[in-house]
Amino acid sequence: MEQTILIDEFKGYLSRFDSEVGKREFGEYGTWNQFVVKKMNFDEFSTKFDEYRNLEKLYADILERGDTVNDAIFRTLQESGAHLIIEVK
Repeated sequence: MEQTILIDEFKGYLSRFDSEVGKREFGEYGTWNQFVVKKMNFDEFSTKFDEYRNLEKLYADILERGDTVNDAIFRTLQESGAHLIIEVK
């Protein structure tokens, strides 16, 4: 992923975290949608964001094919999204 896009995504994450979880220092924890989430630095965010995008693509491919979505897969996507303060429906 292009670095400038990743930086913009990180800025959005920081904004969401501060407004939806609360002001925290990097490495501190809070709660969001019943998940315990850590305020990540840029390197941690980059790794988690990549994981989330891969899961999101897998989920979209499953839906596109009309396959049955296992609840565990959906829950894994929700958990991955929670780390980024992204709600998965």
